Amino acid sequence: MRSSWERPLPGVSQNFLVQLYSGYAFDRVGSGSSATNLSGAMGSFGYNLKPWLQIVGDTSYNYVTGTGVKNVLYGNHFGGRFFYRPGRWRMTPFVEGLVGGSRYDITISGPGGGATSQNCISYKAGGGVDFHISHRWEIRVIDLDYYRTSFGTNMTQNNYWASAGVVLRLFGSRASE
Repeated sequence: MRSSWERPLPGVSQNFLVQLYSGYAFDRVGSGSSATNLSGAMGSFGYNLKPWLQIVGDTSYNYVTGTGVKNVLYGNHFGGRFFYRPGRWRMTPFVEGLVGGSRYDITISGPGGGATSQNCISYKAGGGVDFHISHRWEIRVIDLDYYRTSFGTNMTQNNYWASAGVVLRLFGSRASE
């Protein structure tokens, strides 16, 4: 007997092996009493081991530019994503847990300027919702994550991450209707 996690959507294939995602990403980097908002892009590659289980790797680039200062946050994370695929909805909620590395660059232009960068181990935990629009395409309506970094000496940053974009599903076939 199949559980609801493995029940396919009527008329929609769950046999896709690969999902490619691209979208806008927003990150609120907080450290102590200050916080910075960064905008950028994100991409991911997911391999479906089961209809409800995906191994995923993502990469991101977020930045903010102020008067003579540019802050850039890079991230690369890997982990698991768990889907709930109820048969009556076109929406597919998911939860995820990812671990990887992040890099933060600060560039100050002008006289006396310079550049500095730091690397750290980081993790993301959260979830989101995909909306099925066609055989191969989905809209990632929202992906919200708690994004923990540890740049600096004995410092941690409690970051909040949001992303939205499009998902292309590959290497599958149409289910019989």
